[in-house]
Amino acid sequence: MCHKEFIPEWLLNNERSSSYSAPQRLNFLRRSINHLSKIFNDEIYFSRCANLKGFLQAIDPRAKLLITVVFIIIINLSHQLTIPLTLLAITLVYAHLSKVSLSKLIKRTWLIIPVFILVCSIPALFNTLIPGKPLLMLIAASPNSNWLNHGLYISDHGLHSVTMMVVRSGCSLSLVYLLLTTTHWNDLCKGLTLMKIPVSFILILTMTYRYIFLLANCALQMNEARFLRTVGRLDHRENRRFIGHSMALLFIKSNYLATEIFTAMRARGFSHKIVSLKSLQLSKIDYIFMINNGIILLILLAWSKVS
Repeated sequence: MCHKEFIPEWLLNNERSSSYSAPQRLNFLRRSINHLSKIFNDEIYFSRCANLKGFLQAIDPRAKLLITVVFIIIINLSHQLTIPLTLLAITLVYAHLSKVSLSKLIKRTWLIIPVFILVCSIPALFNTLIPGKPLLMLIAASPNSNWLNHGLYISDHGLHSVTMMVVRSGCSLSLVYLLLTTTHWNDLCKGLTLMKIPVSFILILTMTYRYIFLLANCALQMNEARFLRTVGRLDHRENRRFIGHSMALLFIKSNYLATEIFTAMRARGFSHKIVSLKSLQLSKIDYIFMINNGIILLILLAWSKVS
């Protein structure tokens, strides 16, 4: 029978009665594991959505890719909010018909990069960078000042420019997200080859996509192993040391895995061709889809010129 004096003190202490709360213990490793797990959850979610029987799932990847590229070009060339917002509404309708969660689409496309662009473009709101009519006066005009002789205010042109940047980025990301969630990656790459895209570009894109999950899996295993072997609180110095060692180890592993994967691919008869189990062939539905979207774009362009 084990005596109490031989048991370590940290095993006898109740976790709830300790000086620090349970959620704060190993918080750094827990957050790292959760963030890395989300990467694989996104991949599983994309695969599940692509297997659903929805509207865009039945469309050929080449037709979806062509419409997506054209929509993104029109959105980024437009100078009015009418066209991007209309195409965003069409994107949301397609997402609903394709059984894609609208809340996830908005959360993953509008709450990260557009918000970052909004924060970085705040100086462009003021008349010091983009002059225009004053909308909100912050500092009154001072004739004796060399910098603020016209005052400091939010201009109409500045607000319009910032709004267009945020809307363009959000709409473009929504279209790309919808394309990826409703299309298998192999089918998308196969469609790129049929559209005469250079094979070298497609191979680089494919290997980059696969390596993201491969290296994320290695990082997840390292964090889980460290979490299981760690007891107590980790200070900031130890966290920084762990990040540095993890980055170095991931670099070494990626260099080793690149050689091993290429050797395995060559041993299995890799011939620089994109292989897909699905035979891609344009049908009447694909042509109707492209024609309808082309008509919508023509109406929007004509409307924007008239207005």
